[in-house]
Amino acid sequence: MSLLGNAPGGFVEVAGPLPIRHTFTYRIPSRLSGALQVGSRVVVPFQRRKLTGLVLEVHDRNPEVEAKPLLEQVDPEPILGAKLLELGRWISDYYLAAPGEVFRVMLPPGLLGRKRPEKKKYWPSKRRLAIVKLAARPPRSLTSRQQEIWLELQKRTLPVLLAGFCRQVGCGDDVLRRMADQGALEIEKVDVYRSPFDEAGADQAEVRHVLTSEQSAAWGEIRKALDRGGFQRMLLFGVTGSGKTEVYLNAIERVLEKGQSALVLVPEIGLTPQMSRAFRSWFGDQVAIQHSGLSDGERFDQWRRIRSGRCRVVVGTRSAVFTPLAKLGMIIVDEEHDSSYKQEEMPRYHGRDTALKRGQLEDALVLLGSATPQLETFHGALEKKRFRCLKIPKRILDRPMPTVHVVDMRHEFERHGKAALFSTLLEDGIGRRLQLRQQVLILLNRRGYAAAVLCRSCGGTETCPHCSISLTHHLDWNRLLCHYCGYARSLPEKCRECGKPYIYYVGEGTEKIQQWLEGRFPEARIDRLDRDSVRRRGSLQRILSRFAGHRTDILVGTQMIAKGHDFPQVTLVGVLSAEMGLRIADFRAAERTFQLLTQVSGRAGRGEEPGDVIVQTYYPNHYSLKYACQQDYEEFYRREVVFRSRFRYPPFTALANLVVRGEKREEVRDLAASLAQSLKRHRKTHSDPQRLRILGPAPAALERLRKEYRHQILIKTTNRAELHRVLGGALGEVDGSSRRRIVVDVDPVNLL
Repeated sequence: MSLLGNAPGGFVEVAGPLPIRHTFTYRIPSRLSGALQVGSRVVVPFQRRKLTGLVLEVHDRNPEVEAKPLLEQVDPEPILGAKLLELGRWISDYYLAAPGEVFRVMLPPGLLGRKRPEKKKYWPSKRRLAIVKLAARPPRSLTSRQQEIWLELQKRTLPVLLAGFCRQVGCGDDVLRRMADQGALEIEKVDVYRSPFDEAGADQAEVRHVLTSEQSAAWGEIRKALDRGGFQRMLLFGVTGSGKTEVYLNAIERVLEKGQSALVLVPEIGLTPQMSRAFRSWFGDQVAIQHSGLSDGERFDQWRRIRSGRCRVVVGTRSAVFTPLAKLGMIIVDEEHDSSYKQEEMPRYHGRDTALKRGQLEDALVLLGSATPQLETFHGALEKKRFRCLKIPKRILDRPMPTVHVVDMRHEFERHGKAALFSTLLEDGIGRRLQLRQQVLILLNRRGYAAAVLCRSCGGTETCPHCSISLTHHLDWNRLLCHYCGYARSLPEKCRECGKPYIYYVGEGTEKIQQWLEGRFPEARIDRLDRDSVRRRGSLQRILSRFAGHRTDILVGTQMIAKGHDFPQVTLVGVLSAEMGLRIADFRAAERTFQLLTQVSGRAGRGEEPGDVIVQTYYPNHYSLKYACQQDYEEFYRREVVFRSRFRYPPFTALANLVVRGEKREEVRDLAASLAQSLKRHRKTHSDPQRLRILGPAPAALERLRKEYRHQILIKTTNRAELHRVLGGALGEVDGSSRRRIVVDVDPVNLL
């Protein structure tokens, strides 16, 4: 399919925001002949609706059925260039996603969607404000008040915003408008960009550090790669606290010197402001940010600044990989191992792998950074030589890695005769840090107050009526909540099964840990960072700012506290229930546990004082805990890769996870069985059982989720091309209504 703009022809292929894996052909009306370009938007009829879709091809091939005429041209120029269009095509093909859904997420919210005929809103509204400037000629006769305002304006850097100036000098805007009528002032409306930046840190001074020898060696290799040009892949494998960000900054400076642009991806919204402040201190207004935490208007304005060429450095989360940067010379994927880079709704793309593909299309260097690389990435560097691996094995300023202490909680139970939330070692350690006015991080990767509600009489539990999961007690709301669908229920006074009042709350979450600490250390300032505490916009940054400014002594949190934060006053990290992640039925459980423990341990001792980490666990001998405590990634890799090879998991195979879902269990079971048979038929044509294994169908680990039953089929293969042919053939046999009940996840990171 041609991706050339302004191609002659009478028809266009349009991708609409629909869950359909093909484009639609429309006839070009004579009034628009020769005017349409690939990558621009048009309004088209679809059934009884009108949709805003994207033109993917202009051609003169007659369709098999009569094509309807398109209704309207929206953009005189393409809003997506040829390389981003090609990237979207690749995502659609590789992840078996509808092209319209792909291009919808590649654009700011609202640019590709339904068109409401009564309201032509093809672009989000721009922000327009009136500004005040002094007139070119001297003022005419002015009142005393007007003269005061005139003199005040002469002191200001003009133009100024009308509303803001009026507030400052204490007058109404009618005074200034009369002055404008007299010719003393000029008032006009201009487009302004909505800024998502924290202006308090906008003037932060540039901070540069002398690179260590290890940093310098890595930077030297990156510089050579940038000067060579072309598509290259590198892995920056540096321990926590080794100064990877400083290497990134030097690399981007070189990119800008060459007249190119750079893209920096981070896994979490919470890390973006921290990173963007560092980059703004070096590169000023050339920096833009992109992430889903911005308002639609802020995202649109940032996208406009990038597209206009005003910004040449973009820092953002997963979807920032689609920003329309021109002359892209480098893409950095920080913490490349993080599962947040995987989109869990359609289109189910992976931000890291999409970045690699975009780097290939743009002839750019792609630099992946991590202290705990994903196993597939490290295997690609070590065994397949797909990546050039650059190692930074030491922390900056030769600061020592934290000392890790493992506490076997079985011994604590024997000593105290009951289960304890905190070991004696951790409790004493917290007390000492508070006396020294140092800070403490406590990790428990489970939010809420209690994990489950149990009846001591009959053993019944409070479960979600829509999901196969226990309800969690949340103290803040005094409710039981489902963490999957959001269902809420009041606390029970008696068992729903047997009617007896023997209710018992089992397990603990971050709320309970915070409550215990507040009772044990009443003088301490304690805060909590989890998904519940950051529901309101801005709360995440407020919590982090308080802790960074040492207005908080202890921060309790889930995995959100483990990722990339730099708090120099933290000298103790406590990890509760370290083995929790190992209980999940997923082949990545050991890897995720290792990564989480290594990352959170790396938050300790990043300043002048050395750090300690106390890991509490009932399973101290598991290799993922053992090597995480030793901060030894390579030994963990050697142990884990044996397991992956033996059971044919990535990196030795590719995976596709198919989930059939629906409200009726029997229909779900029957459709899953039919799909499995179709997959096996197409395997006979395109592959064989030795290269492509089909496991299932079987009920998913969470059999019911959000009122839908779920059956699962897992495909393992050593040949990706065969995988796509088998999947494409089998899905092509499924009718439209049934196809919408099948979720296809290529390269899944979560098998639940």
